Amino acid sequence: MVVAIRSLSGPLNNAINSERTKLSGSAINLITALSIGLGPAFEPLLAHFIHTLLGLCARKNRLFVSRAKACIIAIIEHTYSPSILSYLAESVHHKSVSLRLTAAEGVLVFLNSPNPPDDNCARLIEDIIKLTSRDVDQSIRATGRQICEAYKIILPNSVERFVPNDLYSRCHISHTTQPHCTLIPRRQDAQ
Repeated sequence: MVVAIRSLSGPLNNAINSERTKLSGSAINLITALSIGLGPAFEPLLAHFIHTLLGLCARKNRLFVSRAKACIIAIIEHTYSPSILSYLAESVHHKSVSLRLTAAEGVLVFLNSPNPPDDNCARLIEDIIKLTSRDVDQSIRATGRQICEAYKIILPNSVERFVPNDLYSRCHISHTTQPHCTLIPRRQDAQ
């Protein structure tokens, strides 16, 4: 089945990129249903569709963005594939705020999945935390703080390596009583 779907990836990607909302929506719904139905077996198909879905998140049309975002979240929730982190990390560098926010939220969903990442993914997540903590957009910074909190809980051994070497982290309670993580560059001692 995966081979048959792979052979249809070109026409499906064309349909997803279509300006016709019904055609695009149907193709996105098909990819969502396939990711839910195949579960972890969807991983080989990830490379064929993720770039197109992330590209839709960079558009101005909110309907396209919300559909693509829902599909990406469904893929993350059902495949549990750590390979998606590299695609999301690339998207955090994009100029589109909606794409950067979708990528940050995707990382957060991945961290909260039943199959959390191992230490091999730690460096990639640390880079995403650094980028989102410095983002211009407030909602991306807020999502970055949530990623930081989830990272501390899920990978406590990596936090010990991450915090002293690159950054130090100070967690405190804000006026909204929501804990968050403020990342501050580590000061270099004068020699």
